Amino acid sequence: MWNRPDVDFIQSQDLPWQPVPEGEFGFAQGGLKKVLSRDATDGAETTLVRLTGRHRGVLASAVDIYVLSGEGVLDGEPLKVNDYVYAKAGTEIDLTASPRGLVLYCGFWGAPGFASGTGSGEPLLRIATERIPWVPAGWSGEVQLEPGAMSKVLRHDDTAYIYLAAMLPGWKSPMEEAHPVYEESFKIYGDVLMGPLGVMRAGGYFFRSPDVFHGPLYSRGGTMSFIRSDAAPTTEYRTPGPGGRWDELSESAYAD
Repeated sequence: MWNRPDVDFIQSQDLPWQPVPEGEFGFAQGGLKKVLSRDATDGAETTLVRLTGRHRGVLASAVDIYVLSGEGVLDGEPLKVNDYVYAKAGTEIDLTASPRGLVLYCGFWGAPGFASGTGSGEPLLRIATERIPWVPAGWSGEVQLEPGAMSKVLRHDDTAYIYLAAMLPGWKSPMEEAHPVYEESFKIYGDVLMGPLGVMRAGGYFFRSPDVFHGPLYSRGGTMSFIRSDAAPTTEYRTPGPGGRWDELSESAYAD
C-alpha cells in the first residue's frame, strides 16, 4: 500500500482520462479513471473515477471513497458531494450514478478488483462529512498553529488515519515541516503554497514518505484537503533557508 514513489505534487487536471478495463474496478460500464499513484508490489492504487450507469459487485480490496462531484445511489441510499465511504475487501456494493455522472476519489488498499458474487455482508462506513463539526488541528504537537487550521477525522484504526484538513483564507505556517507518517493528500478546493514547489490548487495531489520536509505553507483563499496517513500525524519543524520564507515565495508563486 505505502510502497510507492513520492509525488510532490501533480495537478490531476493534467492527466488524461482512461477507460477502466472490465472487471478491474467494477465500475466498467461507462467508467473512466486517472491513476494518481500506485504501489507496484501489491497493486494498491489511488485513482479518480468517473462513472455513469449502474455498478454492482464484490470489491477485491478495501477502498476509501470521497465524492468529488455528481451524485448517485449506493445500496439504496443517496450518495452526494463530500460524502465519505469506507468499504472493506469482500464487500458487495450496488452503486448507480446519476444521468449526469459521478466523480469519485478512490484510495484502494490492494489491487482494484470487482466481480459478481455474494459479499461478506460487512457494513459500509458512510459519513456525510458536511454534517460533522470542524475541530482545531492537532498535528502540530506543542507548537501552536495560527488560528484557522481545522480538521475532521473520518476514520482512525490500526491501519489508517483518514481526515479532512482545512485552513481559513490568509492562514500560514511559516516553518518547514515533516511528519513521521506516510501522507497522501487530494485538494478538494482552494489553494496552498507548498514552499518552493509552488501553489497547489483544487485537483492537486501528493504522496509523501515519512520525514520529508515541505513548506512553508500559506493559503491566500482558504483550502480543504482529503488526507490518508498510516497513523495520526505529528510534526517536526525547522527554519526555512535563505529566500525560503512564506512571504518571499508567495510573492512570485501567486503572481499569475
